[in-house]
Amino acid sequence: MEFDPTYDYSQTDLTDSKNLAYLNFYQLIITLITLSSSAEKQTEIIGYGAVCDEMAIDFESYFTLTVNEYKNFDLLNNLQLEKLNELDLFLDNRSGEKSPDFWDDFLLETNREWEVVRQMAKDILKLLEMEDLKLEFKREERFVETNEGKKLVMQSTKTFLVR
Repeated sequence: MEFDPTYDYSQTDLTDSKNLAYLNFYQLIITLITLSSSAEKQTEIIGYGAVCDEMAIDFESYFTLTVNEYKNFDLLNNLQLEKLNELDLFLDNRSGEKSPDFWDDFLLETNREWEVVRQMAKDILKLLEMEDLKLEFKREERFVETNEGKKLVMQSTKTFLVR
């Protein structure tokens, strides 16, 4: 089976290493689309929480920690790998206390460095020939009433790639 970015690999046998690699690669594409989106769209996709942190954690999970899976199944060529590594380094160089403004969700729309991330992600999607994919999602949220008002107790998001 060849990788299909619109196929739901979560429904496959994930004890098979190729299926698992394809699922992680699918999630990487979702992460790149999120990173390439406007600040408003990024916030909408991620939902409640630390948007900047969540995007970086997703990139680490679906690229940094899983890149060898992609190499094993020839999902990336050298140029794609090089550009993904550049994005990884860009994010890593701002991690922790190195660049606190970069991680401030209130500056996501105005911080010029996030524009660099968006462009890098767009360029990678083009290299992967996946720039035409769209992200759709369904979100479920549960709130409870407290003395201070509504409190979010659960948020679940199911994300899909469509052409």
